[in-house]
Amino acid sequence: MEKPCEKIEEMLVDFADGLLSTGESNKVAKHLENCELCRETLGALQKSLALAGAIWDDGLAETKDIRIIIPGKIRNIPWTRYAAAAAGIILLLTTSIVWRTLMKPVEKEINFAEIERRITEAGNAARLLAATELLAEYPDAQTIVKDQYRYIVETYPETSAANKAKLKMQ
Repeated sequence: MEKPCEKIEEMLVDFADGLLSTGESNKVAKHLENCELCRETLGALQKSLALAGAIWDDGLAETKDIRIIIPGKIRNIPWTRYAAAAAGIILLLTTSIVWRTLMKPVEKEINFAEIERRITEAGNAARLLAATELLAEYPDAQTIVKDQYRYIVETYPETSAANKAKLKMQ
């Protein structure tokens, strides 16, 4: 399933060149009214087209007196194709950069409730470990002690008490 912006991005080069039908052009214009990202992409595209045009014009001005006759068919490729190709490359690069930026994994921000939960878990694990160590002094309670160490490791794995319980189990 394609997102609406992906369909519009495919038409932006032709939209900037004025090569779309009236219906497609209206569709793109309507989308641009509501989408800041596509407007920015179109603005960058138009700037790159203008830059490509200026570069082409400057290069053409230097070589307009040079005529080279090449036998065979001579193709006259309008500068807009080069500009469109350059714009397409720039659009591709811009889209790639934006995509990578948007797809970076977002680090989870820790909030007060999470901090409070972690503190509570660490306290519970520490109290349970202390009680288990007291039980460990009695030879008849060794089975219970091993079960308690295992419970601490499984229930509170991210606490220092769980790390200590792992060491005691070995």
